[in-house]
Amino acid sequence: YQICDSKFHWNVSFFDGRHYKDKIDLFVGGSPCQSFSLVGKQRGLEDTRGTLFYEYVRLVQEIQPKVFIYENVKAVLSNDDGKTWETMKRVFDDLGYYWNSQILNSKDYGIPQNRERLFVVGFRKDLKINHFEFPEPVELKTTMKDFLLDNVSGKYYLAEKGVNFVTSKKNIEKRYTQIDGDIQLCQKKNQQFNWHGDNIYSKLRFF
Repeated sequence: YQICDSKFHWNVSFFDGRHYKDKIDLFVGGSPCQSFSLVGKQRGLEDTRGTLFYEYVRLVQEIQPKVFIYENVKAVLSNDDGKTWETMKRVFDDLGYYWNSQILNSKDYGIPQNRERLFVVGFRKDLKINHFEFPEPVELKTTMKDFLLDNVSGKYYLAEKGVNFVTSKKNIEKRYTQIDGDIQLCQKKNQQFNWHGDNIYSKLRFF
């Protein structure tokens, strides 16, 4: 996109959305998921990152877009025994929008990854659009391997210790790891520091 530097804003807390009031058709965003994620500490709206939800809402109030879309992890619904989602629903109700929410999974919409996310779609009430249906799932025609390179550097192959970890009964049963899966596991925030996730079995050939 050809966007000039003046249109980029580095800290949402200092961004005044009133400059864009009634100029935006669709406003899309979300707040950091770490404070709600099942693999985090789940401090919810008490976490500094969780409070950025209110900054998103503030911008909807200031900009008054025709439509907004909010996205976050599924665990928002269960955080703090459901109290977090009850609070968020009340906030959405106060915006002056008709809104609806649903959990969508990437694997149901053409991407071979198990990635469940909460989506909230709202329409400004003066538009008189008070009914919205989320898209129906579509047939998955690709697998994870379709997106992988055939040949990769040797540094991506696991040594014996890594293989033992990946193939351990505990990690396989708990779905921390997967071998030759068609649908990728959901990514975890600490995945880059361990061997959790997806692995492909490959025989090394020497010439």
